[in-house]
Amino acid sequence: MLDPEQTLYVYELKGGVPPAYLELDGLLGVWPEADYTYLFFTSPAEAILESFFQQHPGFSLTRHYQMPYGQWQQLAAQEPLIIDRFSIITRQQSVELMPGEILLWIDPGVIFGSGLHPTTRGCLRALSQLYAEARPVRVLDLGTGTGILAIAAAKLGAEQVEALDLNPMAISTAAANCERNGVSDMVRLIRGDARDHLPDAELLCVNIHFDFLEVFFDGPVLCNYRWAIIGGFLKEKLARVRELLPSCAKVKEPVLEEKGWITLIVKIESH
Repeated sequence: MLDPEQTLYVYELKGGVPPAYLELDGLLGVWPEADYTYLFFTSPAEAILESFFQQHPGFSLTRHYQMPYGQWQQLAAQEPLIIDRFSIITRQQSVELMPGEILLWIDPGVIFGSGLHPTTRGCLRALSQLYAEARPVRVLDLGTGTGILAIAAAKLGAEQVEALDLNPMAISTAAANCERNGVSDMVRLIRGDARDHLPDAELLCVNIHFDFLEVFFDGPVLCNYRWAIIGGFLKEKLARVRELLPSCAKVKEPVLEEKGWITLIVKIESH
């Protein structure tokens, strides 16, 4: 993890969809937020971004600023963050849990998936609801980020979780979080592309932006699973996502909504 005094250089970009993994010198992490994308660097990156904008003309720089990493952690933390039966902390501390509550200790660094974003909250609620009525033993988490959904699934009762991400820093962050939460033996982290051949599982978790979903669901891939939790898109895209789902997929109603972001619990009826 970074030193609290390490300076972060943060660039706010509007428009466009970043590639699944950005290989830019000094890039620490990427945060998508509605129409904006935030890039975190270890040093000033104006020259690097000039080249990026030439290759990705859909983006424009709206503002940039810098802060110590410790300040970013303070801004990112609201503790404990209670989401359904989960109590989330970002630093070691004593937490009094209510009966049935599950503690998640997630240090996000600058990787997406702290529990603050509505898509993460929606997926955690969906996991809690699903495990109240079903017990998927094998879980596949695509775009795992900090590993928060994979860790939550393991703590809910999954025996084997495979968590995939293209970003090597996400993999190292998720590995550290799995160790903190005592689930390293149950969660296997894979650096890879979600569009490649995927491991078998009963439950598929996909919390990735809408443009990825459009490509990912263009085929029968969903029918290989028993359940799916799908997030990462705004309410205005819900009708289109329903159109993309194969006939084997039945959405549990009502859908979950967090500040305009939608999460679906889907049962695959071909099984």
